[in-house]
Amino acid sequence: MAANESQPDGTALTRLTALGLTRYEAAVYLALLERQDFTPPQLATCAQVPRQRIYDVLASLCDRGLALERRSGKQRLFQAVAPKAGLTGLLQTKQQQYEREIEQQRQQTEQIVAALGPLYEAGHRNQDPLAYVEVLSDPARIAERGELLARGAQESICAFFTSPSLLSYEVGLKLVRPALERGLSYRTIYERNAWQDPSSQEFIRQCQTWGQEIRFVDAVPFKLQLFDGRSVLLSLQDPLVSTPSFTALSITHPGLAMTLKIAFESLWLKGTTEAPSSI
Repeated sequence: MAANESQPDGTALTRLTALGLTRYEAAVYLALLERQDFTPPQLATCAQVPRQRIYDVLASLCDRGLALERRSGKQRLFQAVAPKAGLTGLLQTKQQQYEREIEQQRQQTEQIVAALGPLYEAGHRNQDPLAYVEVLSDPARIAERGELLARGAQESICAFFTSPSLLSYEVGLKLVRPALERGLSYRTIYERNAWQDPSSQEFIRQCQTWGQEIRFVDAVPFKLQLFDGRSVLLSLQDPLVSTPSFTALSITHPGLAMTLKIAFESLWLKGTTEAPSSI
């Protein structure tokens, strides 16, 4: 064999290894195709496979149906099985192996599902008792939560307003207007001293123009927004600092919302619709 023919074809070698052959198996099979019979030493030289490996490689090719062995006296001779028969059989074997692996994985998956399913069910039955409460301290996050809850409201929003305001009046108006434009009932109880601030007056008048119902009282206990009688955004002034510092609680709890709604309605009945006469 010429020197330039001693190297197996690179493309064929790559394709054979893609079918599951090792590089040595692919190289020996390509060499076997070139003539009728080879002895193992001849194949080791032709395919450039180490002599100590050639017998293992040939045994594997015979097991895979790609090579045949015969004896001529004491000499062992090997020849290739035609590619159409050998490679088709190799593909079928590979497909069968793949199907067995898929079946094994399917069975393993069913076993894992059966083992983990009860764990999932138990974990979702036992919910965190405080999962419905979220603590917010950043004003931007409080505003985002208020906007989110307002967008989700379907019927009504009730609010307590007390100074100092947590948000700028511009941001406050952006939260109020969409709910009123959607036709929600929006009622707010303002502390009378909020009317002392001209910007607060402007805010309250604008909300009234859009359709917000208002009442004035001497004092409200805290800042509150109540959404559809089920969700609450409660903002509490830190009593230990003199500057405005709020922590908000976002709570989804119908029982608490109902209790706060009773408190709101009681204070609403005590409020007045007229602005404080001192101004």
